[in-house]
Amino acid sequence: MTAWLAEHVVAYGASSILAAVLLLPAPEAALPVAGTLMPGQPAVVLGGMLARRGHLTVEAALLTAFAGAVLGTVIGYAVGRRRHERILAPLREHRRHGAYAARAPGLIRRRGGLAVFVGRFTAVPRTLVPTLCGATRMPLRRCVLWSVVSGAVRGPAFVLLGCLIGPAGPG
Repeated sequence: MTAWLAEHVVAYGASSILAAVLLLPAPEAALPVAGTLMPGQPAVVLGGMLARRGHLTVEAALLTAFAGAVLGTVIGYAVGRRRHERILAPLREHRRHGAYAARAPGLIRRRGGLAVFVGRFTAVPRTLVPTLCGATRMPLRRCVLWSVVSGAVRGPAFVLLGCLIGPAGPG
């Protein structure tokens, strides 16, 4: 998937690379079902790899990854706030994970900021936590603040990972 994405975004230049780094992580955090299908994290790593190759600056990749993460959190929060019962009911009724899903809103209420921060670093919570924050009525300002803090750590970590593992030189 990453090779296909790299091939296609490089063909359209730096603006398409930045669009992928911005727009793929956003739905990953915004929509609990579709987000699991979005290659957000690989897109951020790819941004770092392509920055090392000289297709864009590292700073642009960093800022775009950060903006995508925060944008996704705000959208996910809005979805959860608006459709809270439609989101929470199926989670509680899930046969295998229902017990965990039933406890998740309480965890968000008790440890909201920490849940947002830690959730950004793990696959499934990354897609669910922003929506659960909205569904449980966590204050938007608190959710965004912790998203900014986690995005300031996670974004650079994965962009720089891409810089480290990507081949150097023009390509």
